[in-house]
Amino acid sequence: MKNLKENLMAFLRDEKVKKITKRVLNKKTFVAVIVILIIASALKISFALMFDIKGTVKNIDKKNITVVNFITTKTVDVGDYPIQSKQIHVGDKIEIMKNLNGDILDIRDRENSHMDRKDGKSDYGKQKANEIGKGDRKGKN
Repeated sequence: MKNLKENLMAFLRDEKVKKITKRVLNKKTFVAVIVILIIASALKISFALMFDIKGTVKNIDKKNITVVNFITTKTVDVGDYPIQSKQIHVGDKIEIMKNLNGDILDIRDRENSHMDRKDGKSDYGKQKANEIGKGDRKGKN
């Protein structure tokens, strides 16, 4: 243990190591790292606000669902997405996933694991739960 400590201290006292750390660990690199982190977090937040809508249902019309969260209130046009209106109620916590075109990919109830759609297909979460439930984790019996 003592030998390791001495070797580490000798390495840190080396002039080459000191020059490299002064060149790498300076104010410019620190500011650059902070700027990159801010840009990455801004992109993540903007993506979440545009394509992933989470919140509580405030109002339901024929083809519109108004979702409220702690940041904003959004009215989403569900269009031709085949879901029964009796499955979504005012006060439900839901998650709506959209693609780049603004089409609805999935509507999930955050309290329940799935919602059945009108066309008879179940959502992805329910399918995976059924596959795992049939056997062990890999779906084998």
